[in-house]
Amino acid sequence: MDFEAETITRDFLPAARSLLAEKLADDYGLYQKEIGEKMNITQPAVSQYLNKKRANKELIRKFRDDPQIMLLIDEAASNAASDETYLHEFRQILETVRAKG
Repeated sequence: MDFEAETITRDFLPAARSLLAEKLADDYGLYQKEIGEKMNITQPAVSQYLNKKRANKELIRKFRDDPQIMLLIDEAASNAASDETYLHEFRQILETVRAKG
């Protein structure tokens, strides 16, 4: 059995980051380097998130199918694009996932 922190690191963060990177690229027209700067990750990591190589595709689909999670991803992207923190939104996404099992 995994500790919750392991599951968050292995599953939750890559899926949420993948959707955030995608939103920043598609809705805000940012390049991978700019996305990396906003998310405090490297450009190669952004590339892997955008190409769905770091995240579980099934979990991404589940997140995408949840309007509450996608609203929080939208808010996180808006904050990141404005150079504001998006940690509050990621915490809310995590709480939503916890509540839904």
